[in-house]
Amino acid sequence: MSRRTFQTFNPKKNHFNSEVYTCHSEKDANLLLIKSEKAFSLLQKKSNDDIHCLLVAIVDKLESKKIALRNIYIEETGLSIDRFDSEFQRTINQTLLFAEYIISDSYILKQECKNETQNKLLIKKKVGIGPVLIIGASNFPLAYSTIGGDSIAALAGKNPIIVKAHPYHTGTSLLVSKIIIQVLDELKFPEGSFTHLINDNYEFGQFLATHKTIKAIGFTGSFQGGQAFMKYGIDRAQPIPVFSEMGSVNPVVILESFFKEMNHDLPKQIAYAICNDSGQFCTKPGLLFIPKVKGFKTLVTQIKDEILSFENQPMLHPEIQRNFEKKIENLKQVFTNSELTIEKHHKTKQSYYPRKSMLTTEITALKNQSVLHEEVFGPHLTVLLYEDEQELETQLKTLKGQLTFSIYTASVQNETIIDSLTEIGSKMAGRIIFNGLPTGVEVCCSMQHGGPYPSSSDSRFTAVGPHSIERFQRSVTFQNNRI
Repeated sequence: MSRRTFQTFNPKKNHFNSEVYTCHSEKDANLLLIKSEKAFSLLQKKSNDDIHCLLVAIVDKLESKKIALRNIYIEETGLSIDRFDSEFQRTINQTLLFAEYIISDSYILKQECKNETQNKLLIKKKVGIGPVLIIGASNFPLAYSTIGGDSIAALAGKNPIIVKAHPYHTGTSLLVSKIIIQVLDELKFPEGSFTHLINDNYEFGQFLATHKTIKAIGFTGSFQGGQAFMKYGIDRAQPIPVFSEMGSVNPVVILESFFKEMNHDLPKQIAYAICNDSGQFCTKPGLLFIPKVKGFKTLVTQIKDEILSFENQPMLHPEIQRNFEKKIENLKQVFTNSELTIEKHHKTKQSYYPRKSMLTTEITALKNQSVLHEEVFGPHLTVLLYEDEQELETQLKTLKGQLTFSIYTASVQNETIIDSLTEIGSKMAGRIIFNGLPTGVEVCCSMQHGGPYPSSSDSRFTAVGPHSIERFQRSVTFQNNRI
């Protein structure tokens, strides 16, 4: 019986790539997952120094294959060389950060806690959670896929990882997987420490998520995809934790006080955050709140002009673009042509690139139009106009959980409104930004990337930075009764 095959897609050239990939079957996966299960106990015996050396060696090998990775990355994503360089360097930096973190005193001290009573010795230790399934993210083929944040965190916790490659950048994922496997072999890590699986249908993902070997899942993607994996995890005979990062509308508030000292580059900065790489970031600002004060119409016009004139760029793959266009169609059904401005195609631009857009309407629309609460993943911005701070606060409280919440205010702040908005933001989001935009997530210990549902499945944890290791560990107390 022949195996199903598929090809990746070049969004810049609007055609499928020539490479053909053969899908793994469920039988293949079963055999490989047996090896993962066996590898778990062996990995638990590895020292932090062993894992440190593994991560450093992976970095060295990645850097030696940078050109080959760049070529296939660009072919499969349509992203620029600059974007590749940026994401490649982030991948290198975060891997080295984790490598250093797990041999630091601060990390090692948190791995064990000891108490003695009159007749008992209690030692609580962190152990790995078990084989972890990583679902490759579509918008970060390197930094959040095969050896991305979730994978490094799970490996740092001494867990085998099973990576399901994203079907639209399978070539990139496959090359990275070969590098990882080579390093594991050279360092004599147990077979099954890393497993790479290729398949382009949703049923295969469900099969893996419900497999008895899998003990946790890391997912970065759409709300629908994250919801599906959360359901797979909870519906199992033995439920497992699913750490889904699902994006948000990332509200940005401009206060009246900010107009007095507004940066003239702000419209350009907003347009860049909306349109760069076709707006395919989970932290892209989706809702911009502007007060109806002197100069607000000029600001709205400037932002619109900057967005519509921004260089056209392709989306990562046809499915993402179809979803984007569907969201814009939903907005067209609700709002008038005077409210929703959609870029018109020109002969000199690729007709298959997405059209940028901006919606400008009253803040009260939030109350009646649920479509405004949904993330529009792509080059679109919704501007919501408000009368006063009381109306602003009332409407902000209707928003669901967010990854980020941004506030633009004057350097001499009105503490009452700032305190109030900070309180709203702390309940709503995982990161609050003052006088800045949310795109650009620093990989460090103080970064919280994950907010209340539905932005992520568990707001207690971050999906970025070394503290993300905690998702893939659990505690065991060893009690020695001295009676």
